[in-house]
Amino acid sequence: MLIGKLSVREIDEAKPLDGKEYLLGDGGGLHLRIRPGEGKGKKSWVFKYTDVTGNRRKIGLGTYPEIGLANAREAALGLRQLQGAGKDPKLDKIEKRVTARKRSLDTFEKVAREWHRQAAVVEYWSEGHAHKLIRMLEIHAFPKIGRLPIGHITPPDVKDLLMSVAAATKETAGELRSLITRIYKYAVTMVILLPSENFMMPGAADMRLPRHVVKSHAAKLNALQVGQLVRDLRAYKGNIITVSCLQLMPLLFQRPGQVRHMQWHQLDLDKGIWNCPPSIMKMVRLKKESEHTEDHVVPLPHQAVEILRQLSLVTGPDGYVFKSPARRSEATKTLSENTVNSALRGLGYDTQRDISGHGFRALARTLIKQELKWDREEIERHLAHVSDEELGDTYDRARYVEQRKVMVQAWANYLDDLANNEPTPRLKLVTDDGMPVVNGSRAASLIRAA
Repeated sequence: MLIGKLSVREIDEAKPLDGKEYLLGDGGGLHLRIRPGEGKGKKSWVFKYTDVTGNRRKIGLGTYPEIGLANAREAALGLRQLQGAGKDPKLDKIEKRVTARKRSLDTFEKVAREWHRQAAVVEYWSEGHAHKLIRMLEIHAFPKIGRLPIGHITPPDVKDLLMSVAAATKETAGELRSLITRIYKYAVTMVILLPSENFMMPGAADMRLPRHVVKSHAAKLNALQVGQLVRDLRAYKGNIITVSCLQLMPLLFQRPGQVRHMQWHQLDLDKGIWNCPPSIMKMVRLKKESEHTEDHVVPLPHQAVEILRQLSLVTGPDGYVFKSPARRSEATKTLSENTVNSALRGLGYDTQRDISGHGFRALARTLIKQELKWDREEIERHLAHVSDEELGDTYDRARYVEQRKVMVQAWANYLDDLANNEPTPRLKLVTDDGMPVVNGSRAASLIRAA
């Protein structure tokens, strides 16, 4: 029978003194800690001891009354017995916790899912990005190595997995290798693996893949072909919502997802402006949700404004601009992401080689720079790419909106000229002080050949 100094009655009646924490000793290193709180305060058990280096240490044994006096004494006795066997009770507790963690995360899949759950929160992943990563693991990694204990997986196991994926798509294999590398690093951090067991570290094992040539989004059309493309887009027969979206894509050259989620309240057609909110932009979730992240201002050429005015009679005046004609659920409230590409394929274009919905960005970027000779920074700002300017985005907003109004109008006019088979001179309008002409004004301007 374990005997100490305290009684249940003393423990129940104990309360904080002057709002301060204190300890009541029971003997043999066991103490009851009383802290300020409602009623008679908060009570918990603490075991205090001196380790082999002479340092005073303490271990929490749980709260009272969840852990009663008899159980607390039993736990303290067990810790004293560990000391008698030459073990440090605190280190033993840590080792048991690590062992329990290893037991609960005993397979690669369990470790991977736990890494994914924590990384999604810490790194502020969007729901779509988080789903993409876990699906990649579910499709490619889990069927082959998911059930194996992560410590039993060998470099050849992972190499064979990556090479089998690379046989179908080298890009996916590279992304999968990156995911597995991060999972192994997490396993080391959580003491599931020793650092020496992490063969996914650079240089620890040969995880090289066949060379992957990065493919840009399809946009391999020359100026004459672009003229035919514009004529084809204008001749496309279909629902007015799809037709409008298809015709706006080359004029706006924004990401397809942004265009599909455009809403009427974001548009000022009188001023020719679309204020594109961060929530539909491509950026990390933390920046999307920040109140300091401003809208991406997209100037609209008059050709785009005219298309939108006509469409407002169908889908306006509020809600989504490109409402789905066959809405079946909340997920299909706008045109699907494949609508534009399907329409292009219907017109006879190969969306892998010729042009795709996203490829309009690359097409505009190339021709505006090469044919219209516009400055790179203005083009990049319109594409919502990160600025190279030393003063950053605030400077860009002040400097480039008016310039981009002229740029997008020049681009829309250039497309009209190509569609009409009219030669477009490589000219750029500038004022005497070097600024672009705004609102079509030709006063005090020079026509400078590029």
